[in-house]
Amino acid sequence: MRFILLFVLGYTLQAAAPNVLFIIVDDLTTTSGCYGHQSVRTPGMDALAARGVRFDRAYTQFALCNPSRCSFLTGCYPEKTGVTDLTTSLRKALPDEVTLPQHFKDHGYATGRVGKVFHVPDPKTKLDVELGSALHRDNEILTEAKTANDPDDKPRTKTKGDGYNRTYAASARPAADFTDDAIADNAIATLEQFKAKPFFLAVGFIRPHTPFVAPKSFFETIDKTKLTLPPFYRDGGEDLTQLPKASLRPNNNVFRYAAPTRDEARDALQAYLASTSFVDSQIARVLEKLRVLHLAENTIVVLTGDHGYQLGEHGLWAKQTLFEGANHVPLIITAPGVKPGARSGLAEQVDIYPTLCDLAGLPKPKHLQGRSLKPMLDDPAAKGKQVAISTMIAPHTQQTGHSLRTDAFRYIAWAGGEELLYDLRTDADELHNVAKQPAQAERMTRMRERLAAHLKAVSNP
Repeated sequence: MRFILLFVLGYTLQAAAPNVLFIIVDDLTTTSGCYGHQSVRTPGMDALAARGVRFDRAYTQFALCNPSRCSFLTGCYPEKTGVTDLTTSLRKALPDEVTLPQHFKDHGYATGRVGKVFHVPDPKTKLDVELGSALHRDNEILTEAKTANDPDDKPRTKTKGDGYNRTYAASARPAADFTDDAIADNAIATLEQFKAKPFFLAVGFIRPHTPFVAPKSFFETIDKTKLTLPPFYRDGGEDLTQLPKASLRPNNNVFRYAAPTRDEARDALQAYLASTSFVDSQIARVLEKLRVLHLAENTIVVLTGDHGYQLGEHGLWAKQTLFEGANHVPLIITAPGVKPGARSGLAEQVDIYPTLCDLAGLPKPKHLQGRSLKPMLDDPAAKGKQVAISTMIAPHTQQTGHSLRTDAFRYIAWAGGEELLYDLRTDADELHNVAKQPAQAERMTRMRERLAAHLKAVSNP
C-alpha cells in the first residue's frame, strides 16, 4: 500500500511539473508588432506576448552570439564565464557549473536542444535530444537569389573567404527549403516525443541572422516606402566625429565592402524585417503544435533574441556595440498562473536561469549571478533592476567597454577613459553625448561607482 501511495504521489508531482519551451532567435532585436514596430508582421510572437508578459526593457550581457549564450545558459555575467569571443568554451573558466538545460535534466526532465542553442557545444550538457541545423541551406539560397536578382553584387574575396557586399535577398524558394523550417520540423517532432512527460526544450532559430534571406512573400508584406531610417541616413546625416573609435565597429556583416546608399539601407532594413517575419512564421508553427498537444496551459514559454542588432543607427549594420540597438532584446515569458501584461522595469538575460528555476519549483544553483524575474511576473507593480549592464570588446580596437542602462540614461565607458552619456528620455537615438556637461557630474560619478562595484562583484577571482 505504501509503495502504491508513493508511486501515485510521485506520478502526480511529475504530471504537475510545468514544461519549458525556451525559444532563442539569432540576432533578433525588438522589431516585432508586440514591441510597437509598425512595418513588420509577427503574429506568432504577438500572440505569445498577448498571453504572456512582455518585458519592454530587457538587455543582453554581451552583444555577440557565444558570449551572450554562455551568459544566459549559465546565469553568469561574461566577467565570470570568461567568454568574450566566438570560439572560447565556457568550460575554460567554469569547469563544473551546471548549465540551464542540464539543470532541468538533472531534476528529472526530458531535455532537448534543436537548432542553435549553444554557439560552442558544451560537452558537459548531455541532453536526450540534440539536433543541429543545416546552415549551408540558406547560404546556398542566398547565392541563387543574388544571381537571379542582384547580379551586379558579385562575390569578392577577403581573408575570411568569398562573400557578397549586400548580404540580403528575396528568394523564390518555398519556406520548406529554409533552415528554420527544418528547425521547426525537428522541434515539432520533439514535442510529440516529449508530450507525455515533463520536458525542457530549447529551440534556436537562425534568422534574422545574416544573410537576410527569406521567401519573397515575406518581403512583399513590407512597404519599403513607409520604412523610417535612423538619423544617419536622413537629410543632414549624423556627426560621428565625436564618438570613440571603439564605438564604430566595421560593417562586415551586411555591407561587407562598401557603405550603403540610402536606398540600399532601406533595402537591408526591409530584408531584416522580412527575415523576422519569416522566422516568426516558424515560431508560430511550434507554438501551434504546443496547443494541439494540449500542452500550452502547463508550459512555460520563454522567447528572446541572443542579442539585439544595429539597423543603421550611427551607420552601423552589426552587433558588437554598446549602443541601445545591439543590447536591447525582446523577452516574452508565459507561465501557468501568470497574468498577461507588460513590464517596463529593467531586466537582464542573466536573469532567465533563476527565473525558470523559480517558475518550475527547482532549486537555484549557487553559482547563479542573475536575479529571478518571478516577482515582476507575479506583480505588475514590482520594480525591475536599477541598472542593466552589458560588456563588449571592440572587434577592431580590442578595447574593453561596458554600458550601464538605467531607466533614463545609458552610460558607456571604454578602456582608455572615453565615456559617453545619453539621456534617453529626450535622446532616444543616442545622438548627444552629455558626459562632460557640468550638470551631469554627479551622475557620472555614480555611474563609475556602480560599474566598479559590479565588476568587483561578478568577476572570477
